[in-house]
Amino acid sequence: MGDSNETRTTARYTSLDGLRGLAALVVLIHHCFLVSPQLSAAVDSNGTGPFEPWVWWTTFTPLHLVWAGQEAVYVFFILSGFVLTLPFVQASRPNWAAYYPKRIVRIYLPVWASLLFALLMAWTVPRVASAEFSSWLNLHDETPNAVADAFLLRGAGALNSPLWSLQWEILFSLILPLYLIAALRIRRAWIPGLAGLLVLIAVGNMMYTALPVYLPMFGIGVLLAVRRDVVKGWGSKLGAWAWMGLLTASLVLLCSRWLFVQLPVVISMASLGGVILIFAFIAWQPTIALGNNSLVRWLGVRSFSLYLIHEPIVVSVAFSLHETNPIQIALVAVPFSLLAAEVFFRLVEKPSHRLSRFIGRNIAGRGRRRDEASIA
Repeated sequence: MGDSNETRTTARYTSLDGLRGLAALVVLIHHCFLVSPQLSAAVDSNGTGPFEPWVWWTTFTPLHLVWAGQEAVYVFFILSGFVLTLPFVQASRPNWAAYYPKRIVRIYLPVWASLLFALLMAWTVPRVASAEFSSWLNLHDETPNAVADAFLLRGAGALNSPLWSLQWEILFSLILPLYLIAALRIRRAWIPGLAGLLVLIAVGNMMYTALPVYLPMFGIGVLLAVRRDVVKGWGSKLGAWAWMGLLTASLVLLCSRWLFVQLPVVISMASLGGVILIFAFIAWQPTIALGNNSLVRWLGVRSFSLYLIHEPIVVSVAFSLHETNPIQIALVAVPFSLLAAEVFFRLVEKPSHRLSRFIGRNIAGRGRRRDEASIA
């Protein structure tokens, strides 16, 4: 099966685990900050003030990077495209028949467990709207529909709203073969292909249509995976100053929605920022070292668990303390979320991952045995 080759190839990109962990932490802080009525109103305002000075500085300057949760999800989408494609463009290719059940188990079991956790938190700490709370927090005062949320294909309600992104993860996972076929056909013209995907995102952005915004982000990751050796070759030729300039450009682009609020193509700009950031984490040694830092890697390995269970904790902390100060909420919710993510990872996500691998091995093994029998 070529396991050693796969291990060597995948090991080059362990820094992406760290990037995923940092993105998950940003999403956590994002929800802590949305508890503030002033910050939540600023996010909903589309840049039209007036704002208190601290609100303006926190929202409409590069400081927003600390809680740019939406942009962190864009990075997740591009990363998913890259990471899911890698095994299929390496010497040892997985079995498609095994891929689908593995992927479904890998996603759905933790999601269902996170919904049970969210229901438990909602029953323990009732969500009762108040004029003192932010509009985002008051959205959680609704009758939960965990059964509808569990399917993922139609988004998610307020019970555990980060699950909205899993709708697109599942859809991409189902049609990954089409992405691969398209990417391999245009592999020599991948830069125009990348530009075309960014244009498609911009058009979707201007039309306020979700599908042409989110699905092309996965396609960007697929193209990067198909041409990963070229991308790494470019990175090896850049000096430190060029890298620092690119990284600065990446962060500005990621924050473009807040710096250039009147532009209608900010999601496309943020996606380009995500591409450059991922480029840095696979091709520039300082960012690779950051991604491979033991604490950051720990966060990355548990990033899916953290993403799934943090919002019910943030909401419960805010309702139970009747508090709207984002810093005070973060001081309580962040450590509790990290601890809960560790427990959830050990009890739910890790066993789900083992089960998905077991199912994949069994299906692939049966396929090999059928092939051998037909040859014999």
